[in-house]
Amino acid sequence: MSCNLLILSYAFPPSVGGIETVSLVLARSFAQRGYDVTVATETGGDARDGEEPFRVVRRPGALRLIAAIRRAEIVLQSNISLRLGWPLWILFPRKPFVLVFHGPIARPDGRVAWQDRLKRALLGRPYFLSVSRYQAETIQPGSRVIRNPYDSETFRPLPQIERDQDLLFVGRLVTAKGVDTLLRAYAIVRKLRPKTTLAIVGAGPEEDALRTLAASLGIDPAAHFLGARQGDDLACVMNRHRILVVPSRSVPPEACPVVPVEAIACGCVPVASRMGGLPESVGEAGVLFEEGNAEELAGTLLGLLDAPEKLDAYRARAESHLRQFQIDTVIDAYEAHFAACRR
Repeated sequence: MSCNLLILSYAFPPSVGGIETVSLVLARSFAQRGYDVTVATETGGDARDGEEPFRVVRRPGALRLIAAIRRAEIVLQSNISLRLGWPLWILFPRKPFVLVFHGPIARPDGRVAWQDRLKRALLGRPYFLSVSRYQAETIQPGSRVIRNPYDSETFRPLPQIERDQDLLFVGRLVTAKGVDTLLRAYAIVRKLRPKTTLAIVGAGPEEDALRTLAASLGIDPAAHFLGARQGDDLACVMNRHRILVVPSRSVPPEACPVVPVEAIACGCVPVASRMGGLPESVGEAGVLFEEGNAEELAGTLLGLLDAPEKLDAYRARAESHLRQFQIDTVIDAYEAHFAACRR
């Protein structure tokens, strides 16, 4: 099946994040399957737009947005955005419309504001999906699930790179990501394994506070802040490390983050908080620990670093776990939902 497909993604590259990554992978993949793809986004311009096999409409005004929706045979929206999606309710109530939830309908701190109540009231209009079983239960128990795809051409084992580094974090440096828990756990690990390495990949408003915490714990020379990395550069970093640590907090919860999947594809073993959709991202290819528990995290990391055979056992489970996130598997599932939506 091929058609004119409009993807509404309020966040899109060059902005960095999960929604951005997934929307880009989907746009490229549908274009490769012969779809005429347009992306409409609230994110500002990127000089590389002309290099992609799809059109990008950035910060569209009302007339341009209406024109894009009118032209589309089917609309796919990442999370419910009233600013981008309002014509679908007011002007095009019969337009086939698939809405994919990547997070809860609430404010980042968990509050349910009037906008969230309005969004919930509008859920009768689209055919909607969730990226994890956890997410589906928060929206509508028993609703349909579709996985986030990852870029398997970029995130893959690179045998030419030596895996000579230990611990890695990848994500925005914000309170919700729990990097402070990782730093406290790392301080414990360093007392017993002084040569253990830690790299922190990402940028954000908490960087200065995290550097100060690292200094107070006496680990600032060893905890390396590498800044943001993407694409091939990030894949190389993941291939150098043994363990990816995902110490996220449950406010706001993560529905099904793609970073653990990318790391697994690169041969990293994820150690993640037992919260939200993280257990589904990690599956049997990694280990879970109690959210915010630095002592448990430290013990888990020491147990893995001191027993390489355990890391090998988790890596052996990667292939079967990754199948559900492979782009062809995900696009096939989307096409089945598109067909159902248009009946």
